[in-house]
Amino acid sequence: MSFLSRFSRTQLIIGGLLTYATGVSAALTFFPSSSTVETSASSSDDDNDASTRFPTESTRRSIFDNLAPSYDKNVGVLEYVLGIQRRRKRLLKQARGRVLEIASGTGRNIDYYPKGCCDEITFSDFSEGMMEVLKKKVAESDLGKRYDYQLRREQQERMIQQQQQQQQQGGGSSSSSSSSPPPTPIKFVETEIRFKIVNAAAIPYPDQSFDTVVDTFALCSFEDPVKVLQEVKRVLRPGGQLLLLEHGNSEWKFLQDMQASRLDQHVHKYGCYWNREIGQLVQEAGLKVVQMERTQFGTVFYIVAEEQ
Repeated sequence: MSFLSRFSRTQLIIGGLLTYATGVSAALTFFPSSSTVETSASSSDDDNDASTRFPTESTRRSIFDNLAPSYDKNVGVLEYVLGIQRRRKRLLKQARGRVLEIASGTGRNIDYYPKGCCDEITFSDFSEGMMEVLKKKVAESDLGKRYDYQLRREQQERMIQQQQQQQQQGGGSSSSSSSSPPPTPIKFVETEIRFKIVNAAAIPYPDQSFDTVVDTFALCSFEDPVKVLQEVKRVLRPGGQLLLLEHGNSEWKFLQDMQASRLDQHVHKYGCYWNREIGQLVQEAGLKVVQMERTQFGTVFYIVAEEQ
């Protein structure tokens, strides 16, 4: 008799659920957001004032800069176990037009933008350390084939001019023109890639600048998430979409209690306010939720919202 055969179907289901819940709880405890890392002892005195319950923005920026080189290694396995990579891929299939990605962190989305999906992608973050890692990853990725758009465009224009000059020079001789190879076809860059240091609570772009805004596991770390979402709404064009993948408050009471009881510790350790009601925040900012799914006992939100 096998070990599992000793238990009834009901016992196995209950045991499986309890094991899964324990795993989710552990993952939530150790799984930081896309720009979050552990607190450092080098914070300034004024940032560590006892009257301040949570770390300040300047403290978090310094922490993110310091931990950026090791961030991907720290979260990669957990993302795989929790199926986050599949959700990123599914979400980014909907990106189109001119795209702004806020709080890009180390660029964990770059492998999931479909080829030719977008006219332009602007990766932004307030951490220079994260941005440095992001740029290197983009340059080495498939998306990197469209890296540094302006430089590539200039190179292509020079190639066209050289080809035109060669054709003009060879036009006077029929023998030379017949023996010269045909001009090499010019393949123009599909997507313009940009990088910008940005505070998401004050996005430095005019109203109605983007068709798509992407935010994955960053809303939980902003001091004022509604203000950020209002900025997102402002820069979205009519009919534009917010693509959001986020941590949030669980649907299950025992996890809600755990998240609430450990909120202070979690924010100071990871910078992540992990028990926010994400759907409500999106609606409060004036965006229309057109699709929302919750997984991992309701702690992971998959949301598509529109500017209305």
